[in-house]
Amino acid sequence: MTERPDLRELIGEDVSPEELERLQRAHELLLQAGPPPELPPSLAEAPSPGEVPAKEDLGWLPPRRAGRILTLAAGFAALALALGYLVGRGHGGFDTDFTIAMHGTGSARQAQAVIKVAKLDKAGNWPLELEVSGLKELPPGGYYELWLTKGKHPAASCGTFRVHEGDTTVRLNAPYNFKRFKPIGWIVTEKLPGRARSKMPLLTT
Repeated sequence: MTERPDLRELIGEDVSPEELERLQRAHELLLQAGPPPELPPSLAEAPSPGEVPAKEDLGWLPPRRAGRILTLAAGFAALALALGYLVGRGHGGFDTDFTIAMHGTGSARQAQAVIKVAKLDKAGNWPLELEVSGLKELPPGGYYELWLTKGKHPAASCGTFRVHEGDTTVRLNAPYNFKRFKPIGWIVTEKLPGRARSKMPLLTT
């Protein structure tokens, strides 16, 4: 078994604890991701000299630091490839802050859903992941819509979606101040092609 390398052996000792911790997290992700998928033939060949930064381009840095920057750049490029590959396969993580359960009503009593809410981002968005089952597949042009409610009435749309047989998971978004909707309520409605948008909830909290 190959001995696991120490990250300090790769980058040296002259880094701050904060930088080391950040690089250690990236290093752990690389180890967890494993080797990336096989490259296509068009990318398997080495880049031409004009595509690789010349050593003199980094002449303003001490030799040791310049080499370390090139090594870290290659490592982060591999990390981006590995994470992109995992996300593309549908295994991208969702950092859930809290969840909200929903139950079916009316003609969709068999339906159920869970809304996963991530932490508010710097732009003021609440990322959402909706896991829903039991809703019927709608004809082309039809869709479902997730709403925040105010006084039990739909007040702010958090996005539209379609479902397939079995469980459906979709990423949505709530760019609103939740304080405007206290107590927070959520519903799912449907829009059928050729008809006005329904306000009758099929799922509610």
